[in-house]
Amino acid sequence: MINQELTASVEKMAASVIMLPDGKLDTPWHWKGHDEGVRFALFVTLLELRQLSVRLAAERAAGLKLPPITNAQRILAHYHSAYMDLQASITGLSQKKATLQLPSKKEWSVQMVYAHILEAELSFAAIIRYALENHRAGKWLPVPAAEKEFPRLYGLKEKAYTQLMKSSLNNLAVFHKEFHTKILYEFAGISNDELTLPATFWEETRFHIGYRLHRFEAHSRQHTIQIDKTLNLTGGSPTEAQRIVRMLYSALADLNGNLISPTERKNQESIELARTIDSRTRDLSKLIK
Repeated sequence: MINQELTASVEKMAASVIMLPDGKLDTPWHWKGHDEGVRFALFVTLLELRQLSVRLAAERAAGLKLPPITNAQRILAHYHSAYMDLQASITGLSQKKATLQLPSKKEWSVQMVYAHILEAELSFAAIIRYALENHRAGKWLPVPAAEKEFPRLYGLKEKAYTQLMKSSLNNLAVFHKEFHTKILYEFAGISNDELTLPATFWEETRFHIGYRLHRFEAHSRQHTIQIDKTLNLTGGSPTEAQRIVRMLYSALADLNGNLISPTERKNQESIELARTIDSRTRDLSKLIK
């Protein structure tokens, strides 16, 4: 499964540089003959993430350490990539800016968009859970889940659900991180045959479980663009540091996608890379303080 140590190390690096003005990236940083400033430390990290991702992909394809990746796990890797891009889009964002309302009443604040993304993902998970448990029990029927089933399928009582959707962007993101990890574990065991089984939601069309699983990524991408548009309207275009952080999150997501499985297994190379990135972040923090 995705390595939490490595994820945390990249998040710490991102947090340390995300607010840097472009000129600060010129701060001297020397590495193996390279003198391209602090920005190069971030690109070295990007390169290291990509290198490890390629090795892990080759190992996975060969069935080493983990069995070859399944179709469901590939779909979840795409979802994880979308999730990490969403996190990159809000990294460093203040609560004030998250709730800033645009002049047009038709436009949502960043927090409203994020709550909508999370609300939809809870529903997607509920529909897939309901379909899987009924198919696996041999009692699936082509009808939607009853309204009373949703608190159980969400794993949230109605009051807690309502409070969550009205909470701060930070609270939404904290809940989402735990929920997202749980989904990767829970749905990584879906078989190729199960992906073809129907799962009923509000539409008349009986879309299959594979389609429902793909919806996590598609919906998140759609509304991450909405967040980007909102931030551009309220604060200008992204800085160089913000653009690089987005690349780091993308590389991390690609690497983690190679580790998705239904069981917890530590990847030593990821842990070692996390230590390298942590050390580099400490060095950078001294240079840019």
